[in-house]
Amino acid sequence: MESEADLFESANQKRSKRDAQISPWWLLGLSGAVAGVYFLVYWNWAAMPIALRRADVLTHPDRFIAEVAKQHLFEMSNVGPRVAGSYANEIVTVQFLLRVIDEIAAEANSAAHRVEVEVQRAYGDMYLDYEKYPQTSVYQGIQNVVARIVPAQGSDPDNYLMLSSHFDSVPQSPGAGDDGTMSVIMLEVMRQLVQGKRSYEHGLVFVFNGCEENTLQGSHAFVAHHRWFAKVRTFINMDVAANGGRDIMFQAGPKYSFLMEYYRDHVPHPYCTAVAEELFQADLVPSETDYLIYSTVGNIPGMDFAHSTWGYLYHTAYDAYDTIPNTTLQHTGDNVLALAKALANAPELYDIREHEGSKAVFFDFLNWFLVYYPLWASIILNVGLVVVALCAIGLSVWMMARSTSLTVGQLLLQGLTSMGVVLLSLIVGIGLSLALAAILNAVDSTMSWFTQTWLIFGLYVCPFLIATCTGPLLYIHFVKNDHLSLHARVQLLLHATCVLYALILVVLTAMSIRSGYLFTMAILFYTVTTLVNVSIKYSPFAWLYVHLAGQIAPIAYFSSVSLTAFATFIPMQGRGNAGANPELLIALFAVLVGLLVAGFLTPLVALARKAYLYIAIVAVFFVVSIIVMVTSAGFPFRAHTSPQRFYIYHCTREFYHQNGTLRRLEGGYYVHPQDRYTGDLIRELAVKSDLSAVPLGDECDKELYCGIPFYQNTQHGQRENGLWIQGNPFTLPEAIDLQLVDSQRDPELNLTTFFFTAKGTDHMSFYVSPVEGVKLVGWSFSKTIPRSGLAWNGQEVHFVNFVHGIDDRPHEFYLTVHGTASKAAEAGWSFYLNIVAQYMHHEQYRASEFQQFVDQFPDYAHVVAYPAHLVSRIY
Repeated sequence: MESEADLFESANQKRSKRDAQISPWWLLGLSGAVAGVYFLVYWNWAAMPIALRRADVLTHPDRFIAEVAKQHLFEMSNVGPRVAGSYANEIVTVQFLLRVIDEIAAEANSAAHRVEVEVQRAYGDMYLDYEKYPQTSVYQGIQNVVARIVPAQGSDPDNYLMLSSHFDSVPQSPGAGDDGTMSVIMLEVMRQLVQGKRSYEHGLVFVFNGCEENTLQGSHAFVAHHRWFAKVRTFINMDVAANGGRDIMFQAGPKYSFLMEYYRDHVPHPYCTAVAEELFQADLVPSETDYLIYSTVGNIPGMDFAHSTWGYLYHTAYDAYDTIPNTTLQHTGDNVLALAKALANAPELYDIREHEGSKAVFFDFLNWFLVYYPLWASIILNVGLVVVALCAIGLSVWMMARSTSLTVGQLLLQGLTSMGVVLLSLIVGIGLSLALAAILNAVDSTMSWFTQTWLIFGLYVCPFLIATCTGPLLYIHFVKNDHLSLHARVQLLLHATCVLYALILVVLTAMSIRSGYLFTMAILFYTVTTLVNVSIKYSPFAWLYVHLAGQIAPIAYFSSVSLTAFATFIPMQGRGNAGANPELLIALFAVLVGLLVAGFLTPLVALARKAYLYIAIVAVFFVVSIIVMVTSAGFPFRAHTSPQRFYIYHCTREFYHQNGTLRRLEGGYYVHPQDRYTGDLIRELAVKSDLSAVPLGDECDKELYCGIPFYQNTQHGQRENGLWIQGNPFTLPEAIDLQLVDSQRDPELNLTTFFFTAKGTDHMSFYVSPVEGVKLVGWSFSKTIPRSGLAWNGQEVHFVNFVHGIDDRPHEFYLTVHGTASKAAEAGWSFYLNIVAQYMHHEQYRASEFQQFVDQFPDYAHVVAYPAHLVSRIY
């Protein structure tokens, strides 16, 4: 039986523990404060500068005028889709740009500036070394509109700053955003620059390229064939993957960090992060920009700007004039104009190679100011910070030892145990979220967050929070320690979290991953508050508010990062790899955001009385999210705002024997998948039309590239997810006309050269596959024969992408092969030659049955549908 003294002591201990705990309402208040910070950051993130009008010219004489740019955008986008090779692109838009530039030249300050403009008509080829699908890209008569600003007096400058955008668009899209927005911004920037009173130290080149959407050919044409490029020292490239929002500067240099100094010192609305650059260069973004050509082929440093937030309408018919806010034009115009003025007078351009350095860590803080430092400095900073953080934690543990009966060694052991608890909680939390992503993918319930983005928090952040809150709570509840107060044990959990972050930062630093600065920020603010708390000797409860005050800035910044990440990557899941799991990427982003935002908050749950009630509330939100997900509200797509994308080719396929006789003629629809739900709707619509949508199956073994008229050979990578619907062949006014003009044989060298002419539409492709025993050793498409792509039945495969612009003459080419077919069945054969024509801007060529099929799609579907013709021959 316990004595009366023992009972009194036990009651005192329970009362002391209760006094040390906080109210469960405190946790709800803390959650509300975090949500409040998030929404304040969102308000700031969405806030844009006031768009200036023509009436503001007198009061803002040197400012970008958004209304002027918007009026140009109306005229530019009003012509409809501007596909390279089309009348709208090659004639109407080129004449529009020339007229506006002439007007700008007429308004220029002629005493200081001279404006020159010309149309470049280019012929050439380029090689794209994709891993499985390398391709040679050939262009014939594509057009760029190029202009330059030079001093009115004296000789031409030796150094130039280049500004670049493209004016062509994808099929069936008016291209107001991509890239009409940036084209009209360049026009207004040019107008403002030439009205300046003084000439610039360097010349400025403006490249409006007319063929970017087809493998970046327009920028390559300027780099490879225009005389002005030889003097270009740096560039600002501008592209679009969304409608509206801020422009993000997501690639810089590489290795010319002085560019970031100019961005920091002159851009009024900074928005950039090294995280975006590394994610883009890791191929997590399913697109490229002309930055690739300028920096690799042109070998010059520069910057890449883009609109990237909420890109649901990108490359759709909804990418129209009325979706582009004037504030977006003002935001980007202010930034580009200020940066162009600064770089046009930058002394570094006189000898830019002298300023080559390392890559840089860069990021804006809530769009207020820019932080940047070279990669070498980040190594010093990160290592130094880790050392200081560990010292601060060590000092805190030493102070804790002085106030208890435990030694420093015993406290370190407690700290290691706490680290194990935190690590296990994180592993379980991440595992739960990723497991749910795998389950939803397995049961075909993906992308419920595509429109209802808040579901990401419920589905993936909530399981992570439940685990990371429950782990510390169970540890403190079941593992008793009479020598440490509740607050001291929570402090050890926070220290353990910081040590784990430090280990992550060390690993990322060793791998030269600049995105590690996210953990640098988290550790920095925690270290500062730890030192403050050491100085006040961890005053009861006061230490907690010091700690929370130090979390405000990191939480605000990580909220901004999460907004950018989700706004960019959520829409991309509707135009990605249909065979991949879209849940997985979003779940990874969600747990990373949860780790950064809540890592130093979740251990605090153990301080609260009845903390399980808080965890239960989080669990309820998770359950509600699951319920919403399976209802109609969780259906991913919406008409006009977040459409589902479909690419459908109405194909006529002709296959010939070696003797020229037809062996196979058929028609049908090839559906190129865009997301996980493509097949479901296509099969449903096919049944309604008494058709059958089937996988390509053994077609890919029987025919080169499955016998499908792919627009790009990389589409072949989705062959397992593509669908074929049998239909009727059709006749086109511009059907492919492939002629073998001549063949010449050199028996001594065992070489044969075949001369062809090909007449078709402006977008064509050639598949070349030598039979076994024969080698392709020469052709006219490029100076050298590139390596083979993915083999077909043991044969090499070479892909040529061809586009003509204003010059629509038949294309003449030759192929030279060496050797003799090694199989008796192929005696006399040399190679397969498939030619493909894509009629992507020929709405008038749609067959009535094809149009009827397209008309069946629901209103939430955006369908890119056009005829395609394939002719397969053997020589």
